[in-house]
Amino acid sequence: MRGVMRLVTARAGLVPSRPWRFDKSPAGGLPRVRIGHAPLDLGRLDEVLRAVEGLVTGGQGGRILLPDVEQVVRAERDEVLRSALATAELSLAGGPEMIRAAGRLGVPALALEPRTGAQWLPPLAALARERAWRVVVVAERPKLSEWAAGALRDRYGLLAVGVAAPDVPADGRGPWVDTLIDRIELTRPDLVWVSMDTPKQELFCQHAASRLHGAVLLGVGSAMESLLDGRGGARARGALRSPWRWLLQRLAFQRVLAHARAT
Repeated sequence: MRGVMRLVTARAGLVPSRPWRFDKSPAGGLPRVRIGHAPLDLGRLDEVLRAVEGLVTGGQGGRILLPDVEQVVRAERDEVLRSALATAELSLAGGPEMIRAAGRLGVPALALEPRTGAQWLPPLAALARERAWRVVVVAERPKLSEWAAGALRDRYGLLAVGVAAPDVPADGRGPWVDTLIDRIELTRPDLVWVSMDTPKQELFCQHAASRLHGAVLLGVGSAMESLLDGRGGARARGALRSPWRWLLQRLAFQRVLAHARAT
């Protein structure tokens, strides 16, 4: 079934008005639903942060993705992206549309944490500072990695370095990518924040996670720019996306939701 996947869980504070069943996320056992082919993990901020901390301190590494409308629509026809999304240890809402979509599919309001995309990043940065985690910022947009790493150092006191990745292939692999990952590994990171376009970002994270033993990769996309506090955000984004592309994605997203509700 491509709609909401169901498996009984009991969680303190989660008491739906009717019996409801969820999958569980691989990390932290958070309730997990599916928006089309994209998983979405549900939990309060403290629960999500505990799940992230468990990934980091467990030493096994892993991936945290923030799927949004674009990923959901692409995953309908892109089997490689679909696999990358499905196997992430944590999958958090990358935009408000994902929260609204879960509600439209019947997920009880008590299960929905109204935090999306960039809203997860400041609390996560604060946790990283408290735990003295080493952070690497990898971005393909010009100067974004340096700006974001500087923001993490200045605003949160993190041990953060930026690594530019302007020439990563569309499949997130290749000799140059392996050299890039070797450079990242030299810093012995606990968290690697990755900002690239979809599906390159998700495929790079999947490949890098298999080579960066113990590091947790976080695919943040354009949410990375929220850390800049107005410095260079517009330059990092570049040209605005076509309004026609935006409209077509929303229409395709509505079709995915209609099919999920029907099944």
